[in-house]
Amino acid sequence: MASVSTAKTGEPVRIFFICQRVPFPPDRGDKIATFNEIRHLARAHEVHVFCLGDGAHDLDNIPGVRDHAASVTAVRLGRPASRLRALGALITGGPLSVAAFDEPRLHRAIRQQFDALKPDLIIVYSGNVARYAEPFAQVPRIMQFSDLDSLKWGQYAARAQTPMKWIYATEQRRLLDYERHIARSFSHALVCTAAEQRDFERLIPGVPVSIVGNGVDLDYFRSAGRAKHPGSMVFTGVMDYLPNVDAVCWLCDEILPSVQAEIPAASLTICGSRPSAAVRRLAKRPGVRVTGRVADTRPYLDEAELFAAPLRLARGIQNKLLEAMAMGLACVTSTIAWNATAIPGGEGILATDDPKEFVAHIVRLLRDGEYRALMARRARGAVEANYRWDMQMARLDRVIAAVTGSPTPAGSPLPAEA
Repeated sequence: MASVSTAKTGEPVRIFFICQRVPFPPDRGDKIATFNEIRHLARAHEVHVFCLGDGAHDLDNIPGVRDHAASVTAVRLGRPASRLRALGALITGGPLSVAAFDEPRLHRAIRQQFDALKPDLIIVYSGNVARYAEPFAQVPRIMQFSDLDSLKWGQYAARAQTPMKWIYATEQRRLLDYERHIARSFSHALVCTAAEQRDFERLIPGVPVSIVGNGVDLDYFRSAGRAKHPGSMVFTGVMDYLPNVDAVCWLCDEILPSVQAEIPAASLTICGSRPSAAVRRLAKRPGVRVTGRVADTRPYLDEAELFAAPLRLARGIQNKLLEAMAMGLACVTSTIAWNATAIPGGEGILATDDPKEFVAHIVRLLRDGEYRALMARRARGAVEANYRWDMQMARLDRVIAAVTGSPTPAGSPLPAEA
């Protein structure tokens, strides 16, 4: 495990930050976290970003990162080559998701910059791109898992049919082996929730791990007081992502018809980019609107009376949930999504996995304006108390200080959960 610091006391740390996508705009889970971390770190350190472009359009987002980073190196992820690498890994025995993101051009760029700049620290966000930092054990390396992706593949396997069931289960085993290898060879590991920390300590015992959670921009996500549409619910997210697709299909199949039997005007807006064919078909249902990509989700959140998110395949804290709560929306969600938060039940969140209870929660909130307003105030208060970005970034600062020997802005010790 790398443990020797090359940072000089009192000087900024030169950081290589490696991530899966261009970390701008902050409009999906990993981009929200990486953008806010880079923006924070760049205030005190020299940050060089290395990432893949999620299609050609993603490379157009680079200027938004250059406003904060000392440099940005992005390589477009070639989809045909990515699929071929994943297929090859299926045959040869490696994790498919790691192989899919293993672009030789980005390896070369990082090696060249490493030799030229000699960083003091490497931070990797997502195990899928940890391979880019593997050759550099001579400097401290922080592996930010966010969540253990191997467990996500296990969830997929539990719900899939053959042959995908076998592929997902195989990926779970292989990826867990790789996550163990990375965690044990890097200086420190990060996860984003207490539940993920418990899973990590159970599956990868004896490795130092800390929590650096997600946050929400409380100034940006604030209700503008737009008029509410009576009976309206909203769901936001990237709508070709399997957990989101599963959630809205279940919501429309199992929940919405029963709600509309009680409240005929009840409606659901599904707001997010890249809706899959299954999601687009939902727009044919009474009261369902599918927006596709929108420039700003806030008006859709602000005009809804509640946020409904029956996520059954969730891992880690859900940014969509934090954003809805910050906008002052009462939320009805699944227990797995709620359990990832630090928010007590009833403090803006009502959680259940039972369809009848889910319907009952929604109907009560839509009918009882006073109760809905109370839950909305509690939702905003809960994220203000638990999910300010400065709280999470202070934890990151302390981990960086511990692995590099550099001082933190406040001289704080390593987080207690490490």
